[in-house]
Amino acid sequence: MTNENGRKTKRLSREILGLLLITAVIALFFWGFLYLTANSISETYFTERNLQPSEGQWLTLRAWIRSVSLLSTVILFLVLFLFLLGQKLAYLREIIQGVDALRTHRLEDTIPLREANELTELAEHINFLSETERRLRQQEMALQAERERMIRDLSHDIRTPLTAILSYSDYMSRKDGYTDAELREYFSLVRKKAAQMKDMTDRLLEGSKRNVEPVENGRLLMEQLAGEWEEILEDSFSCEISMENCTDFRAEWDMQEILRIFDNLSSNVEKYADSGHPVLLQMDRGVDTLRILQKNAVRQTAQKIESNQIGLESIRRITAGYGGAVTVSLDEKQFQIEITLPVAKKCQG
Repeated sequence: MTNENGRKTKRLSREILGLLLITAVIALFFWGFLYLTANSISETYFTERNLQPSEGQWLTLRAWIRSVSLLSTVILFLVLFLFLLGQKLAYLREIIQGVDALRTHRLEDTIPLREANELTELAEHINFLSETERRLRQQEMALQAERERMIRDLSHDIRTPLTAILSYSDYMSRKDGYTDAELREYFSLVRKKAAQMKDMTDRLLEGSKRNVEPVENGRLLMEQLAGEWEEILEDSFSCEISMENCTDFRAEWDMQEILRIFDNLSSNVEKYADSGHPVLLQMDRGVDTLRILQKNAVRQTAQKIESNQIGLESIRRITAGYGGAVTVSLDEKQFQIEITLPVAKKCQG
């Protein structure tokens, strides 16, 4: 008999029948040995003492010897057969323990594989179920952790456009009069930030699907993002932007993810930077990379960087998704973050 793995297996019934035959042969040999030995001893005993039993006495003695030998043989047969069968079926206890472990979710337990028979195949299947259940639980835990991380990151990133709306609304509420340009700028900011928040919540509901689109004029995009970064910070910080070495490039990005990078950069400045020192945002293009560098002095009275560093972790994950890298350095006086993203050189028309 060959199982699904191509290994030859023996039927358990044949193994038990083999044990039965072996035990019967041993018992038969034992009966013959015991019967002949007892007859020989009895004859020797009577001969040494010059006793001459009658024919009837001999028949009775031999019948008694035969009965005792047969009874002893039956007892030996049962004891030996049950012992050997118990050794064989003891494997069932291990299988039952394996099933109990699977039932109580002790998925690290496995059943050892013994002889090749149906019990071993059953143990293999139980081990397979246990391994499958363990992998499913690990995948479930990984998915749950990923979803919790995504919710945490998006919840953190939603605060940045919301803070911008609240700050600008507070500014407008304290202003006595508004020009048409100010109202248009306010409505444009609210519309843009609200759309950004809507996109983030949609991603949360849809499982954070990435919407990659081509970027043909990379330098222009960086100028727009740097301008928005400066608009958020310029009321409280002295901003310096350097793009002299940022030549034009092409890329394929999810624009909402790139916006989240710059929102987290500005949010980090607002929380921890010293307003008495300038904040530098520098962008340089290498052979096939774009380097985004932000430096700022650390506010001495500021609390420690977020215990979970959610904003920085969000930047790291987004950048890693494009095959880029993030380097962060922090000491008592200065914070610096360097983001490297792969890009392509702009084709000259």
